[in-house]
Parts: sequence; structure tokens; C-alpha cells
Amino acid sequence: MSKIGRNALCPCGSGKKYKKCCQGKKPRENITMIGSPERLRGVCYDHEKMEFMGIILDDRRIELPVTFSQTGYNSDSGKEKIITRIHKKVISGAPDLMRYLSSFFDLVVAADTNTKTISGQKISVTGIVYTTVQSTSDPDAYQIEFPWHGVSVFRNCPEELLAEKYGWLSVMRELSRNREDLSRRFALVTDHDLDNHQLYNERKTPIFNDFLMPPNFTLMYGRGDGSTENILNYLVKLCDKNSTDVLKDIEAKGYFQYSDVHCSINQIPTPQL
Repeated sequence: MSKIGRNALCPCGSGKKYKKCCQGKKPRENITMIGSPERLRGVCYDHEKMEFMGIILDDRRIELPVTFSQTGYNSDSGKEKIITRIHKKVISGAPDLMRYLSSFFDLVVAADTNTKTISGQKISVTGIVYTTVQSTSDPDAYQIEFPWHGVSVFRNCPEELLAEKYGWLSVMRELSRNREDLSRRFALVTDHDLDNHQLYNERKTPIFNDFLMPPNFTLMYGRGDGSTENILNYLVKLCDKNSTDVLKDIEAKGYFQYSDVHCSINQIPTPQL
């Protein structure tokens, strides 16, 4: 295998130079996992739906109850580090991911929450970024826009509800206020509670109490720390930076200010469950 030049385009397809992308990274692995309650003779792939169907021994096709695609690598300690995971779809790389986001969702929303104790109050800030991904006349190019970004600030989240999940609930409630939004399809990108994403997406487990994932939302996992692998990682990392910056500002000033809103620490609202 020939050596890749530092200034050559990275073979991962990001469009960046190799030295600014994958040089020095642990080898990435893109995998798709499937599970079936019946013995399979094979699988078939639906390109439009980006899904596998199982073929059982009598040649019938069945829906596979477990399918997920993920990108990850093994750390120096040998522990698996997952960078992105998407359930129910076959996503083999960045081009597939962009096609999925542009074809199946009206809005991609990333949310990440950080918490810090300030003046005796447990202050949480959820960074939120709205993104649209649209196809263009060039099948290899997509138009990405960021129509809104902001934060949700709250304090003293109760122990039975993690602040990260309250951030999710806030986003879902806000995007479900208007009747016309109920027909829109939302992807919610987060780096929290990966092991339960499939259960939430299948509405088998409530996110909190009896609150099930709304039918027009889909959770996706994007790792927010480390390098930026794709748009999911970039969005979560941006949310993390925004929430961290706001926490630092609150700590320095002793109050929260957003546009014309000015709240002392004790005036920051507490979660309404």
C-alpha cells in the first residue's frame, strides 16, 4: 500500500487534507449489526429505505428486529469507542449518512447538556442547534443550513431526572407546540444514554416516567468529544461548546443573560416535570 501524503485528500472522503483529518487517528471501523429471531438464509438490501430485510429458510422476507450501523475504534486500552450509531438503517459512511438525513428528516436537532454548581445552585445548560440537510443537483453535494441555535438554562434538576434527559424533553416539547410540527420529522442527536436508544426509538421504554419518544422523533448518537468525524459529531461538539461557554459566563457574571433576558442565579427556572 502506498503512503498517503500529508497534503493529499483524506481517503475517508471528508474532503479535508490527510494531515487535518485522519492522520494519527486510530483505524475506524464501520459496521452494521443485525439480529433475527429466526435463522436466516441471507439478507436483501432496500436502497431507497436504506434497510436490510432478512431471508429465512423458506425464502420469505422478514423485518429484522435489530439493525444498527456504527462507526468506532479501539482505544489504547482495548476498549471500544463508539463515534456514531444509528438504529434501523444501513449507514456505511459519510455519503450514506448525508443521504439519510436529507431524505428522512425535515430538521436535525442536536442537544448537549453540561452542569456546574455555581453559588450553591446546580446550573444546567443545554446547547441546542437546528440543522437542515438538503440534496442538490449534484448527488455528491448537500446543502447544510443552521436556521437556529441557542440554549436552555435551568437549575437544580431533580435527582430522578438526569439533566441531559430534561434537555431532550425541553427540545421535544418545544418542537411539538404547533400542530403543523406534528407532521415534521425530527432527528435528535445526542451523546447520552446510547444503550437505551433503540428502546426509546421503538417506544418500548419511556424516557422519563410515562413520557415516550414522540412518533416523529428519532434518536441518534454522535460522540461529542475528540475529533469531528461527521456532521453528527460536529453538531454535538458545537452544542457542548455553547453550553460550556454559557456556564462560564454565568459563573463569571453571577447571572444569566440572553438577548434582553437577565436572570440572577436564583431566578433561573427549575424543571417543570
